[in-house]
Amino acid sequence: MKSMQIERINLASFSNDQHFYDKIELIVAIKNFDLAAIRKRYLASKKEKSGKTGSVERRAVSQGGLAKITIEKGKITNEEILVKLNEPRGIAVLDDIFSFSAENTIYIIKDDVQTLNAPWFSYIHTLDFDENGEKMIVSSSGFDVLFEYDVKSLKKTYEWWAWENGFNIGFDAKKDEAIILSRKALSDADKRVVVINDPANQVLPTAMRSAFINSVVYDRADNNKLLATFFHEGKVYAIDKKSGQAIPELEGLKTPHGGERLGEVIFATSTGSGEVVFQANNKKSIYSFKDLKGKPDFLADMEWLQNSKSIGDNIITIDSNRTSFVIFNRKTQQMDIIPYNSNWAIQDMVQVKLSEHQEDLIRSLNNPSN
Repeated sequence: MKSMQIERINLASFSNDQHFYDKIELIVAIKNFDLAAIRKRYLASKKEKSGKTGSVERRAVSQGGLAKITIEKGKITNEEILVKLNEPRGIAVLDDIFSFSAENTIYIIKDDVQTLNAPWFSYIHTLDFDENGEKMIVSSSGFDVLFEYDVKSLKKTYEWWAWENGFNIGFDAKKDEAIILSRKALSDADKRVVVINDPANQVLPTAMRSAFINSVVYDRADNNKLLATFFHEGKVYAIDKKSGQAIPELEGLKTPHGGERLGEVIFATSTGSGEVVFQANNKKSIYSFKDLKGKPDFLADMEWLQNSKSIGDNIITIDSNRTSFVIFNRKTQQMDIIPYNSNWAIQDMVQVKLSEHQEDLIRSLNNPSN
């Protein structure tokens, strides 16, 4: 096997330009309108003995929402909150089908609104349609499980449990011990087995989860495979739907999000290290955000890139510490930084222009208390 060639690129060395990209229309999922509270929890979690970033106990559900944003020539020229709901995270679009998750419910919006719930839905993080729009894959991150559904019938067609495929070791920070996660009782004298069999009343905080699969998409090179990002493992795995086997495709990441394939390239956002990483043909290209301006001093060397998406030849990244969208082009070495609302904890985004009817349907979903 050839050794991996690693190239490190400082994004701050790119020329700052507002004219290398066209108008961008986004729908963004805002997990919380109180970013400061999330930062406080995140900084506290870094002190945990397990070394796993994330909450160690159940927290109250926060209010978030969906917003539409237009970016033009270095500025946000339109910003509108469409709906306020509990913790939207996952968001997906294919042609005229739009879908998003809010806490443990999935909404599918086309000509009307369909909703999808299941007992094992917990902290749904991402959604993705297959290339034909017939199937949808869901990452139920709270229980380290993936579900696939038929889009028309909303019947489940597939599931993959990390706990039953070699990823079942979690950590109880309060007791300072490793645990085994399972849906049924196991015989194990060395480690504590935690049985999760009542999903409506049991929860796993972030730090206790074994893999924390916070994103999953269909592998565009092979629809029989999934690309899943394992937050705690720091890897993007290719999961074979037939065998259930998970093979690492991209490694060496820190609390990553959003593994995706672009032709021969696999890329992901290395959230904790402040990098977007691309790999193909034994070459890894690492784009670092660390020297970009705009991060508050109190965050010191902490980085937090929430996710990245490809838009044409460009990449757009949600930089949560600088509360900005960062757009960059790898070939031309141009970049731009566009600040957004400093109170918003943006979780994900898609490039889409919804119909007026779809927007009205989304607005109708506002929580009654809002």
